[in-house]
Amino acid sequence: MPHRILPLAVIAFAFGLFVCSTAAAPQRARPAAVPKLPPLAMTCPMHPDVIEDKPGSCPLCKMALVPVRLESIWSCPIHAAIHEQGPGACPICKRSLIQMTVALTWTCKDRPDIDQIEPGRCPDGSTTIAKRTLRPHGNHNPQHGGQFFMAPDTWHHIEGTYPRQRVFRLYLYDDYARPLPLDQVKQVSARVVTREDFDSATRRTKELSAFPLAAPAGAAYLEARIDAAALPATMTAKVRFKGDGQEYRFDFTFPQLTADPNVVASTAAKRPAVRTPPTAAKGPGVQATAAPVTDAATIDPASIRVAIPGTIPEIVALLNTRRQQIRELIDKGDFAAVWVPALQAKDLAIALEARLPALAPALRASGEPGLDRLVRTAWLLDAVGDVGNRQQISDAYATFSAAVADVTAAFSN
Repeated sequence: MPHRILPLAVIAFAFGLFVCSTAAAPQRARPAAVPKLPPLAMTCPMHPDVIEDKPGSCPLCKMALVPVRLESIWSCPIHAAIHEQGPGACPICKRSLIQMTVALTWTCKDRPDIDQIEPGRCPDGSTTIAKRTLRPHGNHNPQHGGQFFMAPDTWHHIEGTYPRQRVFRLYLYDDYARPLPLDQVKQVSARVVTREDFDSATRRTKELSAFPLAAPAGAAYLEARIDAAALPATMTAKVRFKGDGQEYRFDFTFPQLTADPNVVASTAAKRPAVRTPPTAAKGPGVQATAAPVTDAATIDPASIRVAIPGTIPEIVALLNTRRQQIRELIDKGDFAAVWVPALQAKDLAIALEARLPALAPALRASGEPGLDRLVRTAWLLDAVGDVGNRQQISDAYATFSAAVADVTAAFSN
């Protein structure tokens, strides 16, 4: 989803301007302006990926949304105390910082029970202290240059890499993108499938070539030696996180061999690493400063929130453009990028809802349920894109595309 995190603006700070008086007068500075706070957003207590800019209910579980102040920061994969406002290197270990979403609240020194959404004063009169807390699914960045997905259990996360020909590697994480301990890795049973046959009539899949994934001695990941494949290479990991648990499917498409950004400098010098950009955070008004890079679809990197055109034909045209972008992303296996045009399509649908009264009654009768389906399936595309199951994504897209067609027909007459 995170999807995946999940969507949020990098905060701009206002700095105080300093002025100088005459040479004879002492120098004085104007007081610094108060830093601008991130806007309040509304999120679901059970589904943190659901983020809206106004009160309402969760489209997934119908719980009332609650206020949260979300901030997009850059932090170290190892040293979580590092909080920066832009990309760079960790001052402790020199690793590249990654973008993640945190909840911004305020607390008081020696009073951890105080956790409020607005800054203010502590009981002793001192100023409250900003506190940044990583949210579940607030970090969906691949940590080893691969493709990152969330398991349908919404707790486990996985990253698949293709570091060299004939080798597939699977890294395992919890819901905060922390690597699973070795004892939990040993509970996982998994295999990677490189060839299979899907029967559309029975909707059953027959595996033609599969390889067991196992943890190398002392390693906290799973690995398999597979058959050679031409690039782009497609393969599927089928994973059971516990012996009696459900098996989940994750579909990967590797346009090229993956390169781990954490390799030591000597190794990097021999084989330059190509770092996969992290997935942008999710939320109202969020800049997609690190949105997944795609060749087929044009995703505006300046703003996840799409600018709503002034006329109905323009809105409908933009909606169909987003439909095409999603189709192209699915075709090339870039599932982690689907949420961007999907949520933009959702915003366009909401804009059209306000224009329903302008339609004739017969067109309104078809346009209104079409918009409802479009909004729900946009959220569904966001969710299944994080999970990485190609069939689920394709099924959700079919419903979404049909809803866009109904909406287009209603608003084009």
